[in-house]
Amino acid sequence: MELKNKEELRNEILQSWLRDAWVYPVEGPDRKIYLRLTPGGRLKMRKKIGEMERSLGVSGPELVRQDEAGTLPLDRDRLELAMMVRAYTSERRFIESSGGSLGSPAVTLEEGDEGEGSS
Repeated sequence: MELKNKEELRNEILQSWLRDAWVYPVEGPDRKIYLRLTPGGRLKMRKKIGEMERSLGVSGPELVRQDEAGTLPLDRDRLELAMMVRAYTSERRFIESSGGSLGSPAVTLEEGDEGEGSS
């Protein structure tokens, strides 16, 4: 099996989320394309975050910090969990900033924990 770099893994993960209808593309006001979580995708992701944190034995926010520090190992599951935490947290913040009301979060990131690559 060929070892992939993080960008290839990120793209592969995003493609799987698109195929599974967890996300959909939206054009933002700056004419950039962003991925938004579908309501079903948000629920599935919430469940999967908990499952992956238990199976990997690490918290999602910790993996986000490692990824931003450049110390996250090249591991698909760990990278996907970090991406899920970012996507889930960003989606919740967007919904809440638009006046939406949601229940308690599955996971939270502090404001400074999220990098520029999040959407």
